[in-house]
Order: sequence, then C-alpha cells, then structure tokens
Amino acid sequence: MTEPAATGRAIAEGGDRPAPVSKAGRIGALDVVRGFALLGILGPNLVTFAWPSTVMYDHGLIAQAMEFTAPDQSVNGPANDLAEQVIGVFFFGKMMFLFSLLFGAGVVMYGKKFEGGRLTDGWWLWYRRMGWLLAFGLAHAVFLWFGDILVWYSVCGLGAVWWARKLSAKWLLIFGGGIYLAGSLVLTGLMGLWLLQMSGNSDAVVQALEMEANAYLGSYWEMVQYRALYQLLVMYLLVLPFGFFWLCTGIMLTGMGLTKCGVLTGERSLAFYAWTAALGLGVGLYGTILARSLLAQHAGEHGGMLFQGFGQLLGIPTSLGYMSIVILLVKLGRLRLVTGALAAVGRMALTNYLLQTVICTTLFYTHGLGWYGTVQYPELWVVMVSVWGVNIVVSVVWLRIFRFGPMEWLWRSLTYFKPQPMLRAG
Repeated sequence: MTEPAATGRAIAEGGDRPAPVSKAGRIGALDVVRGFALLGILGPNLVTFAWPSTVMYDHGLIAQAMEFTAPDQSVNGPANDLAEQVIGVFFFGKMMFLFSLLFGAGVVMYGKKFEGGRLTDGWWLWYRRMGWLLAFGLAHAVFLWFGDILVWYSVCGLGAVWWARKLSAKWLLIFGGGIYLAGSLVLTGLMGLWLLQMSGNSDAVVQALEMEANAYLGSYWEMVQYRALYQLLVMYLLVLPFGFFWLCTGIMLTGMGLTKCGVLTGERSLAFYAWTAALGLGVGLYGTILARSLLAQHAGEHGGMLFQGFGQLLGIPTSLGYMSIVILLVKLGRLRLVTGALAAVGRMALTNYLLQTVICTTLFYTHGLGWYGTVQYPELWVVMVSVWGVNIVVSVVWLRIFRFGPMEWLWRSLTYFKPQPMLRAG
C-alpha cells in the first residue's frame, strides 16, 4: 500500500537557512498521535485542576476535601470510584508517555535542518528554542497551574537529547529504555519514602489537604504563593531532578529511536501496527488492572501513591497500543474526520495545552467561576468533553486561516528572532 503523502520527510523552508518546518514537510501520523495525546492527558490533569493534588493519589480524600470546600454537598462515591478506575487504567501514565515520545521525534525532525553537518551544528538554535519553552513553562506553572509539563520537557531538552540525535536507533532504544527504567524505579522509591514519612500520621494528610484547599479558595495571589512555595519547590528540587528528568529523558530517547525506525512516522507495515496494537493493549491493560488490584489488596490507601511510579512503567505497552491504532487509521484513511481533527489539535499542541489550563482554571479557581472542590464525577466528564470540543473547534477553524497556532507562532518567532508569516498562503 502506498504511504500517505504526509508521511514524507520533514523539510525546512528558506533554502540553506534554518526555518520552521512547512505544512508540506510535516508528518501527518505524528500530528494525529500528538492530538490524541493532548486530548487524553486532560483526563488525569482535570483532577488536579478541580481538587487538591492529594486527591490524585487517593480519590477517597474527596470526602475529606469537601469538608473544607463544599460541606453541604454529598459525596458521589460510586461515580468517583468508577472514574478513578477509568483514569488509572486507560489514561494515567499513557498520555504523558506518548507526549514524551513525540518530543523525542521532534528532536530528530528538528535535527534534519542540519543533516549532513557536524554534531555541533544548530545547537544554539535548539537551546534558544528550549530556553523559550522553559520561560513559557515557568510562567504557566507559577501564574496558572502547578501541574505544568513544559518545564520538565525544556529541562530534558536542555540536557543530552540534542547531542544524542545522531546515535543509531538501536542505541537510542537501549539507552532510552535503561534511563526510563531507572527513572521509574527512583520515582517509585520517592513515593515510598513519602509514604513512610506520612504513614500513621493522618493528621498531617488532613492538614495538607486543608492548607491547599484554603489556598485555592483564597485570592489569586494566595494561590500563586502556595504554588511557588509548597508545590513547585518540591517538584523542581526533588521530583524533577531525581525522578521525572530521567524518566522523561529516557522516553525522549526512545521516541528518537522509534522515529529512526520509522515506527512513529507510520512507515512500518499494516501488520506491524495491528500486532503492536493487539499486544500492547492486551498486555498493558491487563498488567495495569492486575497491578492496581494487587496494590489495593496489599498497600491499601497507599496504593494510589505507589501507582504513581508503577503506573508510568505499566503505561508503556498501552501507549504503544494507542499509538498503533491511531497510525493504522491514518494509513488506512479511515475516520478521516476524526484523524483530521486530531491532526489540527496536534499541530497546535502548545496552544491547546495552555488553552486547557486557561479554561479549567477559569472554571475552578476563584478568579473565575470558583468551582474548586465542588464538581465530582460524572460532571467532571462533561467538563472534559466540553474542553475537548473547544480544542477541536478552535484548532480546525484557526488553521483554516493561519499557518501556526498563536503560541506556536510566538515560539517560532522568538526562536528565530524574526516574526514568522502567520497567514496561510493563498
């Protein structure tokens, strides 16, 4: 079967001078997978927009949180339990893995601007690009939402991934897998240490819950101060350098290897993606369900925290299964309305990621509608689907007129120190 035209090699406009990749040079499968991951990542993220962060580890704390946020409201236990199961099995650890794989693919594609040259060619442009992403991420994390991923990705991008881009696919997969495994084990260890510290001290958990709830029910500046002093400092000084830096770097290297193998770009056979989808989803979903069951039996209320580490590792086969299904749809030309919408979302991933934050913080925080700590499932599902709809409609309409999303345009213009043409030609 002939490969889709959109899966050709990326090219740069402007002759020998480095410039942003044109629409003709984009790889369609990557955009569709990126859009799928962007929408899917809102599933686990939505909990941390709507509730104190500890609820993500133990959804049973919703009842205790509501003592501070909505004391007159009853707890929808069955719906919350079901939603936690769905998020844990189908969403958690899967979408971030896909995003990180695609970031690695982006390193390879960006490096094609300097293909055939020296390893040092283009480093200044890449590091400028990552520097601006870091600035966006810090502003996003401090002033809008502590769960930002842009800082993590930019820090990993400022590390060794640029210099590893010329390694063979084999070594990228070996190094990536090893680093990812080490990062997962360290992250699980950090979660275990936290549990040892908090074990038997239920008062400390309740106090932390109350403190966060009060901060996010307060003024905008009270939220900013709490994020900066109690959430971001812990993440940037402990979780990022000792856990997620290695975990994300490992996935990025793996993504670079899978790109060089032609897996992420849709160049493998239909049978390859069909088998990967079947095995990935079968092994991944069964393994996740089994692990969650064992953790619930033997770790009790601490199972959710330990799953933060184990869930990342167990998400690998499921993520590859999702990726394979999406690429199969692209190669077969099926559900074009759906894949076209996902591709538009993926082409505006940075804009849509930040748009999700703007919408959700406006809904849940006190500078907006103030729904924080009051919206349970299934109402949260309604919010999620509504935000997906906004992402899709905005992306499809915007790209009919413009070449880039607004944040993508700003990022490129700052990287190249030159305003990029915004309107579509013709």
